[in-house]
Amino acid sequence: MSTTEIDQSTLRTLLVKERLHELEMAYCRGVDRRDPDLLRSIFFEDAIEEHGEMYRGSAMAFVDWVFSDFIGKYELTTHYVLNEWYKVNGDFAEGETHRISHHRVRHPDQIETVAACRTFNRYECRNGVWKIAYRGVVRDWIYQRPFDPALFEGTYAMTLSRPNEGDRSYEVLSLFGRGPIDG
Repeated sequence: MSTTEIDQSTLRTLLVKERLHELEMAYCRGVDRRDPDLLRSIFFEDAIEEHGEMYRGSAMAFVDWVFSDFIGKYELTTHYVLNEWYKVNGDFAEGETHRISHHRVRHPDQIETVAACRTFNRYECRNGVWKIAYRGVVRDWIYQRPFDPALFEGTYAMTLSRPNEGDRSYEVLSLFGRGPIDG
């Protein structure tokens, strides 16, 4: 094998890992900005989602469940990806991601839940496109606390995130429209 072949292989692996990272970022944005088309676009049609005890089944049905049964009770959600580790083997890859999520329940309860989980993902490249074929989630820790709106005033005051197309990101970031990841 020549140096050029090794470099092309390394470059491909790096580009695949970047695509896998983009899929994980799109998951977070899809949920937090309430964009079901974006969330749906990161999965293959036959993908499986195992979201702990909350949901197990088709990833497409998972997206429907998120937006019809789950997310509506939250005023705001934010998902953060921390550690990411990917292994690529041809047109197949696996990844473990560590996440922290924040969910704030709507009035009158005003409870915030902060949780950490890990996802175990299998990715495939089909017809030149990388997507998630399987995603499993396990919980690492979780806690709840009362929401204190006073924390968002004074020294820490700034524009608040919005869970939809009214979020400031759509105004400022012209390349980040709603819809599929490659749309």
